[in-house]
Amino acid sequence: MRRPVCVIVGFAALLGAAKADQTDPRLDMLFEELRTGDALRAEENIARIAEIWADAQSDTVDLLYSRAEASARNGAFDLALMLVDHVIGLAPNFAQGYVLRGELRLGTDNRAGAIEDFSKALELEPRQFVVRMTLAEILYASGAKRDAYEMYQKVLEWNPHNESARMRARALRRELDGQEI
Repeated sequence: MRRPVCVIVGFAALLGAAKADQTDPRLDMLFEELRTGDALRAEENIARIAEIWADAQSDTVDLLYSRAEASARNGAFDLALMLVDHVIGLAPNFAQGYVLRGELRLGTDNRAGAIEDFSKALELEPRQFVVRMTLAEILYASGAKRDAYEMYQKVLEWNPHNESARMRARALRRELDGQEI
């Protein structure tokens, strides 16, 4: 039986704030392996990192988050935004809540709101290379090429197997060559 969103959200509010964070000790090992390992295991490590990042450590928050993702996939952006706002309210230390809201805001042309959410996600999880890649693209599109280059470098610091970031950084390096970086 499907419950209306307002019932789920109301129930979630009764439970109090979730204890979501990005401090899972497995992340350190996975990032070390990603940074120093070979490309063959990179995809597997990235998938495991994404899986840990997506776990809010709260069944309620996980349910709301998955419904927000599904709503976004189905084009129901207003509903997705409402759900992810509740995710963030219940789990203010869950970086992926800010990532999802940032993506939704970016998709609805709220660039300032998206950047604010992505910045909060990076504050909570500085290794969030997906957000760094998105920010690099935003910076590049806005003409801030030096800043974009530096952000691509940060992507590669945490995920040296990201070929797209590597190619963009190389191209920007050539373009900026001779200028102080």
